[in-house]
Amino acid sequence: MAKQLSNRRDRWEIIGPGGGGGQFLPTVSPHDPNLALIACDMTGAYITRDGGRSWRHFHLRTVVSSFRFDPVNPDVIYAGSSSAGLFRSEDKGETWRLIFPDPDKVTDERMVGDHSSNIWVSSDAVWPGAAKITAVQIDREQTNQLYVGLHMQGSEEERRTTTIYFSVDRGKSWTELFRANGAAVHGIHIDTDSPRERRRLYVFTDSGVYTADSAFRGGEPEAVALPRQVRDIHHACAARNPTTGNTVFFFTAAAEWEEQVLVSGVWKSDDKGQSWKPVNSVISRNHASPVTRLLPEFTLLGASELDSRTLYLGAAQYPEIAEESGAGAIIESWGFLKSVDEGESWEWVLKSDSHVTAPNLKGSWVENNYTPSWNGIGPKGIAPLGVGVHAADPRICYATDMGSTYRTLDGGETWEQVYADEYPDGSVSSRGLDVTTCYGVHFDPFDRSHIAISYTDIGCFHSLNGGRTWRHSIGGMTPAWGNTCYWLVFDPDVRGRVWGAWGSAHDLPRPKMMRSGRFRHYEGGVGKSDDGLVSWRRSNAGMPENSVTTYLALDPSSPPGNRTLYAAVFDKGVYKSTDDGNTWTLKNSGISGNFNAWRIVMLPDSTLYLLVARGLRRGKAVDGALYRSIDGAESWERLDLPDGANAPNDLVFDPGNPKRMALACWPRTIDGEERDGGVYATGDGGASWRSIFDSSKHVYGIAIDPNRPSTMFINTFDNGAYRTDDRGETWKRLKGYNFKWGHSPFIDPYRENMLYLTTFGSSVWHGPDHGDDEAFEDIYPIGALK
Repeated sequence: MAKQLSNRRDRWEIIGPGGGGGQFLPTVSPHDPNLALIACDMTGAYITRDGGRSWRHFHLRTVVSSFRFDPVNPDVIYAGSSSAGLFRSEDKGETWRLIFPDPDKVTDERMVGDHSSNIWVSSDAVWPGAAKITAVQIDREQTNQLYVGLHMQGSEEERRTTTIYFSVDRGKSWTELFRANGAAVHGIHIDTDSPRERRRLYVFTDSGVYTADSAFRGGEPEAVALPRQVRDIHHACAARNPTTGNTVFFFTAAAEWEEQVLVSGVWKSDDKGQSWKPVNSVISRNHASPVTRLLPEFTLLGASELDSRTLYLGAAQYPEIAEESGAGAIIESWGFLKSVDEGESWEWVLKSDSHVTAPNLKGSWVENNYTPSWNGIGPKGIAPLGVGVHAADPRICYATDMGSTYRTLDGGETWEQVYADEYPDGSVSSRGLDVTTCYGVHFDPFDRSHIAISYTDIGCFHSLNGGRTWRHSIGGMTPAWGNTCYWLVFDPDVRGRVWGAWGSAHDLPRPKMMRSGRFRHYEGGVGKSDDGLVSWRRSNAGMPENSVTTYLALDPSSPPGNRTLYAAVFDKGVYKSTDDGNTWTLKNSGISGNFNAWRIVMLPDSTLYLLVARGLRRGKAVDGALYRSIDGAESWERLDLPDGANAPNDLVFDPGNPKRMALACWPRTIDGEERDGGVYATGDGGASWRSIFDSSKHVYGIAIDPNRPSTMFINTFDNGAYRTDDRGETWKRLKGYNFKWGHSPFIDPYRENMLYLTTFGSSVWHGPDHGDDEAFEDIYPIGALK
């Protein structure tokens, strides 16, 4: 039976198909195999207490980069972030407290840069500033002793240096132990055979293995000698052999080129690094030549901490020409190999190829709709991204990849996804583990139960039952076009007719998408559906093939069947169609310098406003712009943006007085501070502007209530969505919506006082437009920020 949307009007829930984006760091409680954690790279973190049947999103200010369960107390969990410090939960992940830096010494919180990176302003002299904590370790015999490994987010030298910090009082105070080479800490092992007062540490970074004791202060730690050919360590783990009692180290690594062959493999040491042995049965050799045999590249390695015999090895297998047969068959595969004898022998326990998902994996829409070659990225792009094995029972293992989370309870004999529920009619619904970026929520004017979400990477989904379950809507689209649907427009008079803005460049309008120099090679354009999103066809005659389209506007006064539409095409400008979207003509007269057309707004009198996103052109930064047309895009007049503003994101107008508008802007960083963002208001159609919301904030989208024009909603990349009921004089944060990277608000047209919020990384949130006043925050108030 399909689950129902809650009838409560005082809480938020995440809706959508579940899964869909990069998922990382699966971590299983050593006390309860049904309690597990997952992180994503878009600021979300997720926890399950029922073995993946349901998940709760929680928010620790930014991306979580490490988890660790207390080995003794089942209620205690630690989480390190990519820039916001170390957090601890004392109630199995319900609530969290910042413990490093000292929360009582935090005086301010800043969110800086294009992705609103979190920075604490702190008087804590030990805290090094913006740092990524990639490893946390706890001494199981004295759990008040904590170790963290972090690296700075500053210069290249800082990013390549790992620092180990030590606390003897559960994080109340910290001491720097040492620094070592490495941009990430893959693991910290505490030798419990060493004296309790001088614990011997082994630290695995991506550059090597280092050792020192807990009394060490400053200086150079001892480097553990590695096999001579090892170059970069990909992953590492340590586990105890239950028979011998020895601790065994393992790592996967790439090694030096030997006669044009790059060797990679798995190494083990059962004498604490004094000697190393290659233990994969086949050392992989990756060669630049297309005619040379290519074998697996080994990446992730997971072990049960109390049983070193069982290992799970993540692998991506590249094209191989079988030497023994002389055949030219290409094999591309990925998955997990397993060993039950500390790596002496291996066998595949999960193996997919670029056309068929592993037969022992019970997947859902990700596995069914995308082969392991995720949108043409290839097997490396969908190879396992994370592995977490239960500390005492190696049969239990959670794994993640670029799209899903799955687990095995029988040592790899069978695997099952844990992100979505499936229904007999082929539709799906989220279990709460949603890792997707979306832009709009769109409503069918003929059917109030038919709504759609336009997504990055997974195209479009629609629901026929008001959002309870979801169906994929990319039929007819090539993988490139179907990567991202930025916007949808329903024809208000023709049932089933919809136009979509499609493209292979995701995450616009962020300038990061233009830094690679590949933007002109992306594909996209306008798609058209005449069967209510069941199938699509291209409808882009007159547009180049690389016309990544980000927005569509329909003139409702144009005749059905012969509609006038306008398309914002990134890096190209504005295209217009007067024949129902069948053919398009470029309309850029008056637009100059920057052609990053992002959004088009049409007023009731057919006046058009065009928002041009800031970005890069030939490697140089270019400002965004605002234009107006009063002649159907035949010519454009440039308007002044608010003083200092250069990144317009969204524009809305009062339907009763269209000259009254609100403009959302992204700030710019000047001397380490964010300026000229926020929200601006005009009462004269853009001739003048005034700031009505904090100009340091990264405001993405705005919605205005058509029935109460003094009420507006905004969503930000700064940990919150807000509401005003007095045209921006005062604002209230919508409590209960806890996500950092927010996109746009959409007023629910069918349920009074309800709101949809799209996000960059957590699908769509649906909840009360006044917020949930009874909701608890994931993080307790911090120091001076209380």
